Amino acid sequence: MAKINRKFYKGKFFIVFYDKTGERLLHMFDNVREILKYQGKPCTRSNVNYINILLYRSLRTETHFTMMLDNKVMRVYTIDIEEENENE
Repeated sequence: MAKINRKFYKGKFFIVFYDKTGERLLHMFDNVREILKYQGKPCTRSNVNYINILLYRSLRTETHFTMMLDNKVMRVYTIDIEEENENE
């Protein structure tokens, strides 16, 4: 089986965005650089840091609300890759 080389968020998480109810998956990213590509922004150090700050602020709240992708209210979560693999 061919090994797929992917750089996950912080090395072990998926970044997932759900609608504001938290029921419908909207977007799923492996890392911050994919988010920047989705937004059409260059992958500079300052842009990566800015996205990490927005993620941190959203994830530390109880609601996980953010408007960082396309200015619509949605929820953001991280999913541990190792836990996902164990459940399969």
